[in-house]
Amino acid sequence: MENYYIKTFGCKLNVADSFACEKVLKKFLLSSSEEEADLILVNSCGVIDKTERKVIKKIKEYKKQEKFVILTGCLPYISDKKLDKIADKVVKIRDFKKIKVILENITGKKECSGGVDDLKVPTSAIISIAEGCLGNCTYCGTKLARSVLKSKKQENVLKEVNYFLERGVKEIQITSQDLAVYGMDRGKQELPELLEKIISIDKFFRLRLGMTNPGHTKRILPELLKIYESKKIYNYIHIPVQSGDDKILKKMNRKHTVLDFIEICNSFYEKFSNFIIATDIIVGFPEEDEENFKKTYNLIKKTRPHIVNITRFSPRSRTKATEMKDMPQKIKKERSRKLNRLTKKIRIEQNKESKGKKHTVLISKKGKNNTLIARLPNYKALILKQGELGDYKKAKVTGYEHNYLKGKLL
Repeated sequence: MENYYIKTFGCKLNVADSFACEKVLKKFLLSSSEEEADLILVNSCGVIDKTERKVIKKIKEYKKQEKFVILTGCLPYISDKKLDKIADKVVKIRDFKKIKVILENITGKKECSGGVDDLKVPTSAIISIAEGCLGNCTYCGTKLARSVLKSKKQENVLKEVNYFLERGVKEIQITSQDLAVYGMDRGKQELPELLEKIISIDKFFRLRLGMTNPGHTKRILPELLKIYESKKIYNYIHIPVQSGDDKILKKMNRKHTVLDFIEICNSFYEKFSNFIIATDIIVGFPEEDEENFKKTYNLIKKTRPHIVNITRFSPRSRTKATEMKDMPQKIKKERSRKLNRLTKKIRIEQNKESKGKKHTVLISKKGKNNTLIARLPNYKALILKQGELGDYKKAKVTGYEHNYLKGKLL
């Protein structure tokens, strides 16, 4: 066995975990393509049934190709299936010691390479600053996998940030299940303090914040608004509201109200022009009637988030929502389609307003068909036909689709 490949499903937190796993794999095996790898590490997500089916199907494909599969991530904590009968080894999240033992046994050797410094450092790096959250949402399977809040020490986060910046990374993405609760396991919301320290680093880079739940975000809103004045931070925030009806939010056991979400949106819109808000919506949650859904639809229409991640409710085993009466899939599909049409219309209108404008963009990664993906100061994707990865360039928006902009360098 000589080569490995990491297949990642799920959120930015899983991507950060995959990079951490790679530090171990690199000490025993060589990185290669998915097709050529002898060993596949599958970092899984189990947020909905559809994702679980997708992960399991992929593992079975690997096994047919006679690859050795290590399964990690959230799914082992959530699934009712006997995953150890599907994958060769099942490992808990970030159990690097077990991964190391597995690799020693199957390769017959000890650590043999330089490790982390041999990794290909990308233009953009994702850093997890905490695991777990303080919520207890009735539908959430992730809580079964990442339960108790464990925040990294600020000095350790800063070491990671500096590590990547020293190696030429131009974009830092910080992530966790809820950034707003960072440090509360130590008795204080430390996110503003951490962000101040990150943006004070004497290098120019772009900083993208991950998900922050509305209830805890509201408590640090004045500090966040001040910090967002920095040119280093993308004018972008991900605030998952999940429903536009307070009755449904209570059924979900969410710790915020619809008005909390509206206040946060309005605060950012009033202070910053062209600010991007991303949110999440679950349609078809138990007891969501037409009036409840209408409130959700009208909330999106009013607050106009640029990105809306729409999920049809899917009960997960061992969550409280499984005890609630589910509704027909037909209703969920109708509501998700209606909401998708609205969000697409909003994106097109917003992207149309961007045409002709000039921005300093960061060329962050390769796109399809020999294109490059650059990011505007508000994190919108701009597709370019020329440029170099990692460059900051002046560009003009020349066109748009519903989910990206088209542009050219000036």
